[in-house]
Amino acid sequence: MEINGLPAHALLVHLVVVLLPLTAVAAMAVSVWPAAQRKLTFLVPLGAVVGLVAVPVTTRAGNDLATKLGNPAFIDHHRSLGSMVLPWAAALAVTTVAQWLVLRREQPDRRMRLVLAVLVLASAVGTAVIVALAGDAGAQAVWGKR
Repeated sequence: MEINGLPAHALLVHLVVVLLPLTAVAAMAVSVWPAAQRKLTFLVPLGAVVGLVAVPVTTRAGNDLATKLGNPAFIDHHRSLGSMVLPWAAALAVTTVAQWLVLRREQPDRRMRLVLAVLVLASAVGTAVIVALAGDAGAQAVWGKR
């Protein structure tokens, strides 16, 4: 997989490593700050869903690049962490969409809001952490510990 002659993974990965952590931070803000709920409305679940869709495309491009490089051992840690991004991104997408749907109601149930806020916070932290770890492992594989 190439884009304009460059490995697609090297380009697509930037969508994942920027969009998912940014969405995670915005999701945390929406969960604890009513002003953010009003301002970010549909943007948080939209970012989470776009990020979720980008993960398997980026993973596929990464696997193609690894194959082209002969599956070198130095990317094993990055590949292992990268495989954990999809479930966390899915959790972020599901919880933020559910939160958005509940917050759109005229009088959302307080308990439901609290439960969803906790779930969104957990999925946002998990997503941000795993993306950071996978990104660091990828950078180390390319630029550091070959």
